[in-house]
Amino acid sequence: MKKSILILAMMGLFLQSYAQDVLYSATLKKGDVPMVVLKSIEANFPNYIVKNYNAVPVKYVAGNVYVDNDVDLDDVDSYQVTISSKDRELVANLDENGKLMSTVENLKDTPPPMAVSRSIAAAYPGWMVGKETFHMISYVNGKSVEHYKFLLTKDGKKKRVYTDVTGKILR
Repeated sequence: MKKSILILAMMGLFLQSYAQDVLYSATLKKGDVPMVVLKSIEANFPNYIVKNYNAVPVKYVAGNVYVDNDVDLDDVDSYQVTISSKDRELVANLDENGKLMSTVENLKDTPPPMAVSRSIAAAYPGWMVGKETFHMISYVNGKSVEHYKFLLTKDGKKKRVYTDVTGKILR
């Protein structure tokens, strides 16, 4: 349960970072990041270049998740790493043991799978998909769970839609 809450909280932080409404994170130097986290990034993303490291100080209080604005590097248990390759950029979230918890990729000029596109078109006729689409992957018990987030517009109205990889509308 604790891991599920952390994953959901981190997904929220990722989405907010792309919306430029960051709750809180502290930029770190490479030397401040634990070696196990650095090795995990190298192993999981061998052809990527690290753009920056951030600490996301999440705390649990009475079963609720809070972001602690008073950052002490000894208390940080989650790291957000922005990485890029030749044609992609994504944000990876890792715990203090280097375990990859989730990634978020901002898709630019890259269409989602055909099943997802068809589902959006059928469920929202006349709506246009915005410029930015997010491909979100969370890792639970060794399995990846993929979702897409779209911003749709029609007649000056906006709507956020989430789907799974088969095109099933989630919200």
